[in-house]
Amino acid sequence: DMTIDDSANALRIPTKFKKSVRNVSNEVKQEVTKQEEELVWDDTDEENLLKDNIKGRRNRRRSKCQNNNDEDEGIDYPSDIWFIISEYIQPEAVGKFARICKSSYYVTTTGKFWFHLYKSYYKFVPSLPERLQPQCQRLYGLRACVIRALHYNYFRTSEGEGDDMSYLRQEEPHSLVKRKCILMWHKEGKVRWYFYFKLKEVSKIRNSLWLKQNKQCDVKKTEFLETLEDVAVNPEDGCKVLRASCSKYSMLPPVIGLVLQTVSINLMPGFREYRLQLGFGTSDVPSTLTNQIILRNVIGYSILNWWDPAYPHQDVGYTIELPQNDSWEI
Repeated sequence: DMTIDDSANALRIPTKFKKSVRNVSNEVKQEVTKQEEELVWDDTDEENLLKDNIKGRRNRRRSKCQNNNDEDEGIDYPSDIWFIISEYIQPEAVGKFARICKSSYYVTTTGKFWFHLYKSYYKFVPSLPERLQPQCQRLYGLRACVIRALHYNYFRTSEGEGDDMSYLRQEEPHSLVKRKCILMWHKEGKVRWYFYFKLKEVSKIRNSLWLKQNKQCDVKKTEFLETLEDVAVNPEDGCKVLRASCSKYSMLPPVIGLVLQTVSINLMPGFREYRLQLGFGTSDVPSTLTNQIILRNVIGYSILNWWDPAYPHQDVGYTIELPQNDSWEI
């Protein structure tokens, strides 16, 4: 062992330790390196375990997603079953039925579905237009005609049975902003004057023009019978009519082809009549006003959709010679 005398009385400083000192230092170094290696191995083991756990979770999630996708595929029923189910669908549930799957949506695009719906809920109404009568029904535009007829005889009676909440469903004229005026006219009543403004969505106008151009290019490719069998045709799609009833006549500038930009409604002196102001321009930007319509002595106003019985349709009479027994056949 090393002593103090070995160091204090030595003639020169020893450059090397004794073997015993070397052995102790080597043993200490070996123990330290072993501990460090054990710590490193412990860390690597923990990291590997974490990676394995993460991979296992990912694989489980993938397997679950694959199982869910396999379960979500479900059963593809034939279209005949959906046609049978469609015979029990009420008019107010047609939208929900069409959103079930592609097959149910396809059923709602066929003439058979709309013919059956019309026949099931048809009731004679004295005010029903001739175009909506059973003998005038045909495939061209059948969907729009059936919806209009149902608003005459089905939805009107079902709404009348409950509370009268029509004032809550009434739209405001501000909802017509950014629509283009395609027609305007007025009509004299017994006591009042009625002013009409037919407004259509700009996107609908662009789509209709684009379709017309494509049809003109592909006239030779399409057959005339296919156009006559188009159930979904609706010339009034995207159109709304603003009807204002006034106690006095007002001179109005023409605004056909212009876009409605601003709407304001104010009470007149006496608090019985309104003042309706409509601002029109060449675009939907409010800073480009070109014409302004001011209707005074307005007693009431309403916004009419194309399926409303009060909507001013221009129905054309058709003479269809069909036997009475075959009038409901497709």
